Amino acid sequence: MASPTMWRKMLGAELRKLRNAKGISAYQIAELLGCSEAKVRHMENGRTAPSKAELRLLMDHYGLAEERRVSLEEAREGARKRGWWSRYRLQSWFQDYVGLETDASRLRTFEMEILPGLLQTEAYARAIHLLGSHVTAPEEVERQVALRLKRQERLIADPPLEYISVISEAALARCAYQKSLAEEQFAHLVAMSERPNVSIQVLPFDVGLHNSMTGAFVLLDFPSGTWPPAVYQEHAVGGHLGHDRELVSGLSEVFEDLRSRALSESASVTLIKKYAQR
Repeated sequence: MASPTMWRKMLGAELRKLRNAKGISAYQIAELLGCSEAKVRHMENGRTAPSKAELRLLMDHYGLAEERRVSLEEAREGARKRGWWSRYRLQSWFQDYVGLETDASRLRTFEMEILPGLLQTEAYARAIHLLGSHVTAPEEVERQVALRLKRQERLIADPPLEYISVISEAALARCAYQKSLAEEQFAHLVAMSERPNVSIQVLPFDVGLHNSMTGAFVLLDFPSGTWPPAVYQEHAVGGHLGHDRELVSGLSEVFEDLRSRALSESASVTLIKKYAQR
């Protein structure tokens, strides 16, 4: 079942198609609804969902048949529900990402300095959030750790999320210096690498310069016919979720290049075990 985020995006995309098919501008729809053009854009981009009255007015304006109306009304109902993540008080820039992660069928991630969130132990996740006090207030740390552990359930769900990760050796090296965390965290990486839906490859120091030295990213793919691929990039004080085809295509090429230069899965596990012994 799709999350509210996916329902909003699918409904918004459908409303945009209907408007374009009629050759109507967003400004004209704003005039019809008595709202701002920005609100119309937000509805069509899936950031917000129309009210019941707004949707009915739009369906009347587009002259939709009853069967199509029922479909859009069901989508609106799904879009207006609260996602399971709403109780975690997420910052706005992260809410849509978690919603889409919930619906994704495959994630491809590249990390440079920290280990991927879906592969972190509870202790490691807590340490990361405590360090990021400029993003997570101290009183919110435990809530955010719980959220991270909840997100990890996708890896063991039925069906499980396909997860392909390339990790810079730098993330392993930094973890190794946190002696209170390292043993458990490295053991967890090895255990997760044994799952058929999880692939972990390490990009070693000896590859030298590479084509994503400016930052980490996540590529999200969704079940056929639901939503186009997306990319998420996080920085020190926020994050950005994008759907631009050129951006997604470009970063997909970057990811495949990183993956081709990284150690094999078995060699990566061997390297992780070596760090665990230090």
